Amino acid sequence: KCNIGISWSKATCMADLGWIVRNSEGQTLLHSRRAFNGVSSLLEARRLGLIWSAESMISHRFQKVSFELEDHELVGSVNRPKAWPAFRGYGEELRGVLNNVTDWMVSSVKREANKAAFMIARSVTKEMRYQSYVAQGSPSW
Repeated sequence: KCNIGISWSKATCMADLGWIVRNSEGQTLLHSRRAFNGVSSLLEARRLGLIWSAESMISHRFQKVSFELEDHELVGSVNRPKAWPAFRGYGEELRGVLNNVTDWMVSSVKREANKAAFMIARSVTKEMRYQSYVAQGSPSW
């Protein structure tokens, strides 16, 4: 399972992203964070988060991944494109990236279920940790 955390600032147009991957037993395998500048909306931040996370899973050769993020529109555009016609372009783009993962699913979750990934993302600006990284195991905090 790959939980995706997104923190976005309208004032700075900065998206702070984090993901955390756990195996089927719930053990943390990897986690990562990254910042993007020039991001004009929360929707765009979420789009970048899902794309970046999917590309990261491909790079790390994870082929069966359940992606979870705090979003209904993008998840809907991927899973039920006909029900989300205004987001059709997003859905097509995201499915194109996700289809590079052999077995994937995307679902929307509440903050409580996504807290670790959100805290990783928020650490970028809250603690001024602008250096991107990928690390094994859980975050040290």
